[in-house]
Amino acid sequence: MHVMLMTYGTRGDVQPFVALGRGLIQKGHRVTVAAPERFAGFITDHDLEFAALTDALIALMDDPQFADASDPKASALAKLRSLFAIGKKARGLQDRLLDGIFRAIDQAKPDVIVFHPKTFGALPIGRHFGIPVVMAQLIPSFIPTGDYPHMGVPDLGPRGVLGRWYNRVTGTLIYRLLNATLRRQVHRWAARRQNGINANSLDILQSCKSGTLPMIHAFGNAVINRPTDWPTHATVTGYWFLDGGAQTNLPDPALKSFVERHENLIYIGFGSMHGNDPTAMAEMIVKAVSQAGVSAIIATGWGGMGDIDWPSNILAVREVPHDWLFPKVDLVIHHGGAGTCAAALRAGRPSIIIPFFGDQPFWAKRLHGLGVAPCPIKPAKLDAAILAHQIKTVLETPAYRNNAERVASKIADEDGIANAIAEITRAVNH
Repeated sequence: MHVMLMTYGTRGDVQPFVALGRGLIQKGHRVTVAAPERFAGFITDHDLEFAALTDALIALMDDPQFADASDPKASALAKLRSLFAIGKKARGLQDRLLDGIFRAIDQAKPDVIVFHPKTFGALPIGRHFGIPVVMAQLIPSFIPTGDYPHMGVPDLGPRGVLGRWYNRVTGTLIYRLLNATLRRQVHRWAARRQNGINANSLDILQSCKSGTLPMIHAFGNAVINRPTDWPTHATVTGYWFLDGGAQTNLPDPALKSFVERHENLIYIGFGSMHGNDPTAMAEMIVKAVSQAGVSAIIATGWGGMGDIDWPSNILAVREVPHDWLFPKVDLVIHHGGAGTCAAALRAGRPSIIIPFFGDQPFWAKRLHGLGVAPCPIKPAKLDAAILAHQIKTVLETPAYRNNAERVASKIADEDGIANAIAEITRAVNH
């Protein structure tokens, strides 16, 4: 079976699909991964075929207006203006992404397409070519549930019948709006390209309800238990972890030596988030680490903190393999991205989360509810004293570590990749 895995976004959106691809190869299947051009080497290093999608939309994260939109000190009006400007630029680039999706599918002619929702065009384009499609999600979306509200709206806290009604309504309204927006984008693109794509077929909500679009969710039931009000064709497989081989470059000797020489070691990293004042953030981190009496490894990918003169109890690295490092630290401080949350949970380590936007507040609340993280810190209120206090609180409270290890043992019992392959095979057979 030739499987096309199609994803878009940052490393956290791509790596789970590479892990799934490796699992499929080990079962004897042929795999092509369609992803942003910048991940070509990462994908081919894992012996997967690669189909390039444009980098243009990801490059928007380097746009100053993106940093303005996520700046916790910016006013609500300023954030809305920045978001509107970024959205306008993104709409202008969607045609290039849809062109790449069409080209990748047309050239590969796979037996099945497993697509990330950010590559939503795979649904109508795959059906245009008569190819079965499966939606693969790293976060719970597109299926309303009474268990929790849509992650883009406030959780007002009501429970019982009223709470479940509110949760379902928020999901339904947001998904309907998103569904209509995506359909319009595909319709305009198809009309300009005159390629015969039927935009009316892009109805993710109806496909979800009817069961014509199987959906697999790559997270653990120990973290988000599968809602009982979901349809039967929506499954939770467990996480897709990339183990061994060329997952990442091995840690350099300086990093290994630093880990071996320091106790009370923590990790601080904010993934692909960008900041307007990296120097101020670095100074705050130095103060917090000093006040908490710990040592730290800092991932400097956030906001260009690579040129800071760090003290001896802090080691700055551009990137680091989470699967190698996290079991060796006592605490993980991060932005609440799905991938980082998964890696910390798998390692059995507690977290401190500073969520900025998107799905990050959702994961922050989820980990707090599991007892593996304290209340998330709002970025606008983040300072050295608050961060140092939380660091000391987590390290001095055994329950956080105990709860994290308990969740880790449950995650270890799930074979997410095997479960996903079984669901994909079932979708093709049906």
